[in-house]
Amino acid sequence: MSVRIWLIVKGTFLGLAFMAIQGKAYGQQAKVTSVKGNGQKLQVQVDIPAAGVYSLTSEGEVTDLNKIKAADKTGMMTLYATIDVRASRPTKRIVFDSFRGAKQYLGKFYFEKGKQAVSMLLPADFKVKAVSINAFVPPVAPVAAESYKPSIVPPEEHPRLWVNKESLPVVKARLEEAEHQEAWGKVKTLALQPVQFSYDPKKEMFYDEKIERAIEAKAFYYLMSGDEKIGKEAVSLAGQYLEMLEFGNISYGDITRELGRAIYTGALVYDWCYSLLDARSKTGLHKNMMRLAQDMEIGWPPFFGIESIINGHGNEAQVSRDLLAMSIAVYDEDPVPYKYTSYSILEQLVPMRKFEYQSPRHNQGVDYGGYRFGWEMHGAWLYYRMLGYPVFDDNIKNMPYYWLYMRTPDGKMLRDGDMFNVKYNSSADFYWKNPQTMLLCYAYSGNPAIKAEFVKQGGLPENPILFLLLDDPKLKPDFDREKMPLTKDFGPVLGSMVARTGWSEEKGSSDVVAEIKGGGYHFGNHQHADAGALQIYHHGIQVGDLGLYLSYGSPYDFNFNKRSVAHSMLLVRDPAEPLLFRTKTNDGGTRFSQRFPRTVDEIIHDSWYHTGEIRASAFGPDPVQPNYSYFNADLTAAYTAKVKSYAKSFLFLNLKRKDVPAIIVLLDELETNDKKFEPYWQINTLEKPVKDEQGFVLHSSFKNAAGSTYVDLLKPQLKDCEVKMYSGDSTAFVFGDLYQVKSPWPEASGARIMVSPKNEGNQVSYAAVFQMTEQGSSKLPVHYEEKGNYYLFKVADRLLVVAKPNRYLDEPVEVVVPGDQQYEVVVVGLKDGFWNMKSSLKNSSFNINVLKGNHTTSWKSKAETIYLSPGRAYGAQEGRIN
Repeated sequence: MSVRIWLIVKGTFLGLAFMAIQGKAYGQQAKVTSVKGNGQKLQVQVDIPAAGVYSLTSEGEVTDLNKIKAADKTGMMTLYATIDVRASRPTKRIVFDSFRGAKQYLGKFYFEKGKQAVSMLLPADFKVKAVSINAFVPPVAPVAAESYKPSIVPPEEHPRLWVNKESLPVVKARLEEAEHQEAWGKVKTLALQPVQFSYDPKKEMFYDEKIERAIEAKAFYYLMSGDEKIGKEAVSLAGQYLEMLEFGNISYGDITRELGRAIYTGALVYDWCYSLLDARSKTGLHKNMMRLAQDMEIGWPPFFGIESIINGHGNEAQVSRDLLAMSIAVYDEDPVPYKYTSYSILEQLVPMRKFEYQSPRHNQGVDYGGYRFGWEMHGAWLYYRMLGYPVFDDNIKNMPYYWLYMRTPDGKMLRDGDMFNVKYNSSADFYWKNPQTMLLCYAYSGNPAIKAEFVKQGGLPENPILFLLLDDPKLKPDFDREKMPLTKDFGPVLGSMVARTGWSEEKGSSDVVAEIKGGGYHFGNHQHADAGALQIYHHGIQVGDLGLYLSYGSPYDFNFNKRSVAHSMLLVRDPAEPLLFRTKTNDGGTRFSQRFPRTVDEIIHDSWYHTGEIRASAFGPDPVQPNYSYFNADLTAAYTAKVKSYAKSFLFLNLKRKDVPAIIVLLDELETNDKKFEPYWQINTLEKPVKDEQGFVLHSSFKNAAGSTYVDLLKPQLKDCEVKMYSGDSTAFVFGDLYQVKSPWPEASGARIMVSPKNEGNQVSYAAVFQMTEQGSSKLPVHYEEKGNYYLFKVADRLLVVAKPNRYLDEPVEVVVPGDQQYEVVVVGLKDGFWNMKSSLKNSSFNINVLKGNHTTSWKSKAETIYLSPGRAYGAQEGRIN
């Protein structure tokens, strides 16, 4: 079903005008009846076998690229053609830009059956070589979605979006509260202002955020006040704006977000001003919202193959706010959109998040997690306010604690996932923020600590309507962090622990914040291959992540930024390890994945997503201000079969000292499947480290305060190891491949320390102690002894019995406590079950029960020997008494 025509018109070579009718078999031959042109004008007469929507694609050639480069001020070198199908409204479409070159998807157009014309007015210095017309095939809804009958449907009455008949009076009454006066004043001012808008249905216009904000303000003002004059202005303006609105074929800059915002604005007017709509207004708004929906990334129906409500851009505003709001608004007139969106949210998203949010942190990291979770909270709120009860599991209320615990005293965050916020190091006074997500969260959960974070982030002055819809002035912010535990265990799905020495937000604070990851599942996209990664903040990042998120999927992104080599963790090089997902370099890290699970059943039963098991997680003895925090994970599953077994443990000691506020004991036990595979114990830092006899000294400073981290490698000793260090221009040198980037961020010129044993073998143990010290302070002496299944450490006022991370202690242990001071004895890695403690000094015997998943115990002691043995002694006291 194609016709090829070579054309020379008036001596001008136009190239190959190739009109192809492809797609469905319509049962009859499509014909190109004529082609005319005069240089910059091209007109083709086509005979379409069946009315419908068709996609147009053009391929051309720039005749003077240097001229275009010289005139370009945007960096995109964009050239537009004016296209007219069937002598309808002319539309501007990109035919060349620096993003896709001279082969461009022009967009979707409606053709009647029969003969009609396609006209193109081309830009100067450009000629078309080929055009194709393909029958547009929309996404196919899953069978389950097509037959879905929602058990939860919108109520009969309007409004339904953000308020219903029960909550509307509550929101209205809150407008009178002092806390809401400023926001309400902004909305009234904007709503009552006339909008200069020239309506011409024969012309198109591009997205205009100011007009959309004015429309929303007028609709909200009508909802709150009942002022019909303003409400009718909202209806008229929305109808005219959406009629003229055209996004064309822009495909860069995530334009789908602006598309969605326009749909959302139309939905608000449709719902809030419903009583003012006549049949023509309803038809016009509905038609244009559906027209825009077809061009969203997730498509319409919203099941485009590579997009999903579970991950990627589909897990942003597209479904959870924009299409859901539209579907709720038009439900009476058209229930099909609600069928699709409610299926996506209630049957796909809700059950998946119920499973995932057992770990109160986001798999897409700090930045993307904050952004995407905010859109999920829109969906949660829209259902809650429409129905009067929640549809998401209550564990969604715990999610914002992730951002509280990742916060560092400098106002920034520990690194996690792709960090798109380019302001991180542009200012010493930068404070990470996502106030819209914080608003949605604290209002939903009624959590005063999260409201305090919202206030500290500056509130939401640019979105007063959302603030007025959700904020309860009676909920007062609670700025006291001291009541929150210093350590957070993030649960089984995204295994990790953050341990702190304090909650200070003073820029020069000496607080230490450390994170260890491991165990759980991997969800792809912006999540990194960082199972087992360590981060330490002390006057800046001392140990952490050197990756920079500069562009998605670039060689640097897929071979360094998202990969294990950019993180402080173990690498194991198998030369034969296959490379997947467009990667070029074997970094020796955990499995790199861009696949993501779409259902709970898939994530549980497909081992691809599994990255290990959490063997122990505990902190104490005080649950709020613990002296120790312990985390142990089996990470074998995170690597390919090159690793036979691998376990890692992390013991964080809050010493509560000024000179050395914290110490970390880090242990690794590795067995590979081939002694020729190369293990590398790697830590990354921002400043070039100093090597000494026992290990390395790391440095960081911020706001005229500085600290050092002494890294003593106890096993294997440094003299028995090969040490490679990459820094500056060679930071991203990965086993022969250099992924150098230009960036002002310190990560671009940080340092990687790679330690590997000189002796070849398939088993290797690493034991290291990290001491975070204040400027001018010395590290503390560490006494260390290795036993068969555990290590003994004495440092400061702590005696430590630390089981090797790949086993649980199930044997008698003798702990000799010196008499020079009182010590806190901490034993970690005990087998769960009953143990008996006997003291040589007190002649006492106690039975204790070590819980599964905890595997720790501690007590204070001086000048005695403690005998700890597995089992429950008859006649001993039950429970320890200090």
